[in-house]
Amino acid sequence: MGNDLLGKPLDPKFPDYVYAASPLVTVYESPKGSKSVAKVMMGEWMKILNEKIPEAGRIHVRYRGGNGYVNVADLSFRRFLEIYFIDVNQGDSILIQTPDDRRILIDGGKGDEALTFIRQKYNLFKEDNYIDFDAVIATHSDEDHTGGLIKILKEPKIAVKRFYHNGLFRRRDKSADPGPVKDNRIYGLADRPGLSDQPELTPLMKSLLKAIDQAEQRLPKVVQKMNQYERWQGRIDLPAKGFVCKRLEVSDGYLPPFNQSDRPDKLNIKILWPKSQKTDGQLYYKYYGDPGKTVNGNSIVLMINYGSQKIILTGDLNTKAMQDLVQEYHSGELGAKVYKAAHHGSQDFFTGFLQAVQPDAAVISSGDDKYDEHGHPRAVLIGTITRFSKCERPAVFITELAACYTPVSKSINKQEQIAEGKIQIYERSIQGIVHLRTDGEGLYLGTVHGRKPPEDPQANILWKWDLWPE
Repeated sequence: MGNDLLGKPLDPKFPDYVYAASPLVTVYESPKGSKSVAKVMMGEWMKILNEKIPEAGRIHVRYRGGNGYVNVADLSFRRFLEIYFIDVNQGDSILIQTPDDRRILIDGGKGDEALTFIRQKYNLFKEDNYIDFDAVIATHSDEDHTGGLIKILKEPKIAVKRFYHNGLFRRRDKSADPGPVKDNRIYGLADRPGLSDQPELTPLMKSLLKAIDQAEQRLPKVVQKMNQYERWQGRIDLPAKGFVCKRLEVSDGYLPPFNQSDRPDKLNIKILWPKSQKTDGQLYYKYYGDPGKTVNGNSIVLMINYGSQKIILTGDLNTKAMQDLVQEYHSGELGAKVYKAAHHGSQDFFTGFLQAVQPDAAVISSGDDKYDEHGHPRAVLIGTITRFSKCERPAVFITELAACYTPVSKSINKQEQIAEGKIQIYERSIQGIVHLRTDGEGLYLGTVHGRKPPEDPQANILWKWDLWPE
């Protein structure tokens, strides 16, 4: 990976910011000493505190967590593609930060964990801090993917420009859920159901649609507030027709605005699934035997292409849907360096799909409640997921294994023992985030562990890193 610190900043609005250019960069306590105060992963920002950048040696920087000194050779003005697989317990949520400072959120889990992570990462507690998303995507309508999106869409410090989904909205009447079925086809695909003409929708779907309406109404107001600050002026480009809410599928080609033609950084995000067909003027997806499997099997599947690196994100695909993707694409089109495992590591998977993807590394987002209702991830999936890897030492990262737990205090535990049957209660002390960084040439995955976290849970101090490749 090349170093371009002595070149010109790519973003003239931020000439004083640099990024870690090595897989793990050491932050030292002093300009010449050997004592380190932090390890930061490739792509992490640092603000230059020197008046002049030396040609060699170390420079003084402020990083998330404190101040220190970093070797010039370990820094770059170039930003990296950052992907965060957020620990949301049982569910999915993926935050993508692009090299040109755009953001995409794919799913939001069930609860507040994704929103909490976003607030902390972008310091939305600060009065003048806002953030925008070029796209928020619900891969499908299950609560452990969409429930957490509702508060994110309603968050006053977040501007959402586009909301995408797979077009299947759940209904209370099981015989009509998630739409009319005929000849193993599911009809009723919608871009944006109206609340007034869809009374049969579940309460979750109604809440989601209301939140989408609120995000649209609030977008111009949030953008107006953001434009009051210099850092945002000229940086917020809205869709030509304003806020977008639509069904996303194969025929759309690439995720706007990350298409293949006009991206100078060579980043594009291809839509691999779902795929609709038409009969008698009506669009339909394939029906997979029951409502749940149909909604899962028609999850939005995305392939992130950046330089020579590919990352495939698969929602809650199941065996039959994976078989359909293998028939739809030749193996080279599905091949990826990193595979975000479908359905939290369920054993409902097709080995032929893994053979087509051939991932060198996989990420599983899981974390059942205390009763372990779903039992994810399953042993067979973990044993098979990197079976067709092309590298000697493949890796599997699991969000619930990356999380750390601490026993609660004796006083709280004593109160809980009365109701819980005299057991020790634990709480999360470190959220199990899986980090991915790539410059389009090299790619690294990592999680943190170690000592008690600082006041800022996203700060890169005190941690030890489990990094792949080693």
